[in-house]
This record gives sequence, C-alpha cells and structure tokens, in this order.
Amino acid sequence: MSGNLSNILLEPIITEKSTALSQHDKYTFKVAKDATKSSIKKAFQEIFPDKKVLSVKTLIVRGHKRRTKYGHSLPKDGKKAVVTASGSKITYFPEVS
Repeated sequence: MSGNLSNILLEPIITEKSTALSQHDKYTFKVAKDATKSSIKKAFQEIFPDKKVLSVKTLIVRGHKRRTKYGHSLPKDGKKAVVTASGSKITYFPEVS
C-alpha cells in the first residue's frame, strides 16, 4: 500500500448518480487499487477534518475491452470508494436542483 495518505484518494467521481448520493452525505472517490477501507477512512479524515466517517464501501471497476485500429485494447482496472460521512456538506460536489 502507498505510504502517503494523500495518494489514496485520487479524485472525486462526479456523475449524476454520485451527485444524487452526495445529498445523502455519501461521497464517491476514485482510489488507489491497493487502498484498504481503513486507509481510505484515514485519508478522508485528513483531507476533511470537520467530517466524521460513518462507513466506507469499496468497488473494483473492471476495464472494458475496446476495439481499435490495431486490434483490442484494455483500459486499466480501477477501484472506487463510497464514503458515508456526517457533518457539513463538501462544496466540491455540485447541488442537485
């Protein structure tokens, strides 16, 4: 696992579904493949100290096979995490109207 906690949460995933989940204090992030639930929790609390993590759910995302001019290519597999937290809203995620 990567030693630095700032290398665990790579970027937020902002989609229609994740934006709707953010209304219920559930935030979706792309995370490092070797990250564990406890390290994701520590990294989230380091970045957002005013929020308390209630749960962390992780998912492995498989790359889909794509046809190219030169045959087939496989995008990289990844991992994402849904973090349920209590406290003030994170302004990084847009509001749903």
